[in-house]
Order: sequence, then C-alpha cells, then structure tokens
Amino acid sequence: MTSGTPAGDLPTALTGRPGRRSRRPGYIVFVVAVSFLAWALVSMDQTMLGVAVPSLSDALGVSLSTMEYLVGIFAFVTFAAPVLAGRFIDRLGRRWSFQVSLLGTGIFGGLTAAVGGAWQFVVVRLVAATSYGLTEPVVNTMVAEEAPAHRRGLIMGFVQAGYPLGAAIAGTLAAVLLPTSGWRPLFLIAFAPVIVVLISARFLRESRSFTAVRAETERRHLEYRPGWRSLFTPQLRRQTIVTSLFGFCINGGIGLIIGVVTTYLVHVDGISIGDAAFLFGLSNWVALASQVFVGFLADHLPAKWLMTGYSVLAAAALALLVVPHLTYSLALVSLVAFGFFGNGTFGCYTRYTAESFPAELRGTGTSFSLGFSFLTLSFMPIIGGALIESSVPAVIPAISAVLVLSGAVVMACGRNLPPGRELDQLTPSRLLAPE
Repeated sequence: MTSGTPAGDLPTALTGRPGRRSRRPGYIVFVVAVSFLAWALVSMDQTMLGVAVPSLSDALGVSLSTMEYLVGIFAFVTFAAPVLAGRFIDRLGRRWSFQVSLLGTGIFGGLTAAVGGAWQFVVVRLVAATSYGLTEPVVNTMVAEEAPAHRRGLIMGFVQAGYPLGAAIAGTLAAVLLPTSGWRPLFLIAFAPVIVVLISARFLRESRSFTAVRAETERRHLEYRPGWRSLFTPQLRRQTIVTSLFGFCINGGIGLIIGVVTTYLVHVDGISIGDAAFLFGLSNWVALASQVFVGFLADHLPAKWLMTGYSVLAAAALALLVVPHLTYSLALVSLVAFGFFGNGTFGCYTRYTAESFPAELRGTGTSFSLGFSFLTLSFMPIIGGALIESSVPAVIPAISAVLVLSGAVVMACGRNLPPGRELDQLTPSRLLAPE
C-alpha cells in the first residue's frame, strides 16, 4: 500500500478483511454534530420555501399555481444536481463536496430574504436548489464511513433527524412570523450554513474510505472515474434500482407535506395558515423522534423490513387527507401519523442506501439514489399547482398515498442487509480487488 497508509486502516473492499477504526470517538462525535447541524439548517431553508408559498405568491405578484410550479422546478433541479454531479463526491472527496454544497445553500438561500421581484427569486432559488441537492448524499456518505458498525443505524438516524428538526423549527417560526412579520425574516437564518463551512474547513478531515481508495488507485496507476454505468453492473443493479425507486415513492408523500400541504389545508379545507403551519411543524417534530427511533431499531432489525412496514402505515395516514372538508382534528391525526411512519423511514433509508454500494462508488451511488428520490419532490408541487384549484383537489393526497404504498412493494424486493457488519463487507468491490 501507499507509504503512510496502514493496511489495517483500509476498508475490507481493498484488503479482504474488516477495517480497524482509526478515528477517535471525539472526532466521530464532531462529524455527527456538524453533519446534523448542516442538514437541519439546509432543511430549514427548503422547508420555509414550501410553507411560505401563499405569502410569497401575494408579495411577488405570482399566482398560487405558478408558485407551486416554481417550487416543483426547484425540486427538479435538486434532483438533477446529485444525479449529474454526485460522482464528484468519489472523485474529489467528501470534505470538498460537503463544504461546496453548504456554501452555495447558505449564500443563496439567505439572499431569498432580499429579493424584490419574481426573476430575482427564481435565480437565487435555482442556485440554492443546486447546492442543496448535494448536501444529503455527501452528509450520509461521510457519516456512514465514520460511524462504528454496531451503532451506524442510531447515528445515521440521528443525523437524518436533522431534516425534520429543521422543518419543525421552520414550521414553528412560520406559524409565529407569517401572520405578523411576513416571509422575509424567515429566510435570514438561511445564511447560517456559511458558519458551518468555516468550522468544517478547520476541523473536518477526509474520510478513511475515500483516502484508502485514492491511495490504492494511485499505487496501481489506475484512472478511475466513477459514473452511472458502474451502478448498473450485475453486482449493483438491483440495489441501485431498489434504493432509487423506494426514495422516489416515499418522497411522493414527503413532497406533498413539504410543498403542498399547507396550501392544500388552507385552500381546500379552510384551515387558517397559522394552524396549517403549526400542523406542518408538529408533523416534523414527530418525524424527528421517529427517525432516531427507527435508526436505533435498524441496529437490531433488518432495515428492509422496517421500511416496508412503515410505508404501508404511512400510506394509510396520507389517505386520511382525501376526506372532504377535513377537520382540524383529522388533519392532526394524518400529519402526525405520516410524520412518524412516512418521514420515519428516513431513519434507516439513507443508511440502507449507503450500505448498498462499495467504498469507491458510495458517493456516486448514494447521490444517484437520493437524487432520483428528489424527483417526486418536484412532481408533487407541480401536481398540486395543477389540481389545487380544480374540482378534484383530493386527487393530490390520493396520488401521494398510492406512491408511498408502492414504495413498500419496491423495498420488499431489495436485498436484506443485516445490521452490525463492517460497511465494506456488505458489497465487496471487484473494481479494486487484490492483484
């Protein structure tokens, strides 16, 4: 191996035996903390956009349906960014990708508060959406490679819970600020990820897996450029399809909650915007606890079957929104149940995805699958914009419920990846097999 790289620190895919943990516990805690904070702050910015759609529509002089279309376009960019650029996580490293994604999100997300017209709004949100798309895959790749095998589920569930935490805080702030101060103060906090970039620039190190793969490719004089084609080899094709389609399906429900539900509750069911924002925030507080809990369960039970069962219950929760003239109480039950079961699946979905790919393709594979999953985050606002003012608005939650139920079928076809094993043992790489 390359000088200065102990063989015992290389992942199993390179050495044929389990790797030895070379990071101190304090550094692992730092990686978890900075990843959790980054994901929560990015989530706040994205969530505030969906919650504030009715207010933004009035302020920018854009119709409600057009605003929903724009949210869908931004989400489509979020899908395209990791699918097209996610390979750079494996080419340039986890640390570089993490900092670039947060810097773009922080600067352009915060500039939303200063826009004066529709065209300015579109420009800053397109750039923010591009940066945001890379954050989730790089965070989960980085954390998966640092977390100890026996606690990987709990740790990744905790980090993923940063998303509902950010969404819950955003919903709570929106419930307070929108009726009084308007939407601009909501986006000022979106500058905060820049602070995380400064901290990570000083203390964050490159992951052991990426360092080991790069050292091995240099030692053997290989020119490796990871791309989509590698994800569809016979060894990886099944998991690439399952992880991508499951994310697509489960985000059919999450896309409804993030981009459409406040508008739906206000416009269709006559619930006040303050109450709708409160229910949105509450759903995400429940999701936070659920994701940590599911992450803990995934250290003891197969993630595949946890996600399958939770998806069935999440679909039932969304089906409640189809009820005509929905009462506040029934809306409460629906959003809380979906927060627990639907959003809860992300407590182990990102872990399952990261474990499905070997070290040299982990960033590319995770980005492709999570990026593909973002696609329904764009579809649901577009569907919402088309149907919200029609005679059949209840079709919106019905489509979401069907998608989430389909996710259960998809995940049941995936491989069973038992918990508690060293990461690179799960899908041994052939690309860098011993000479």
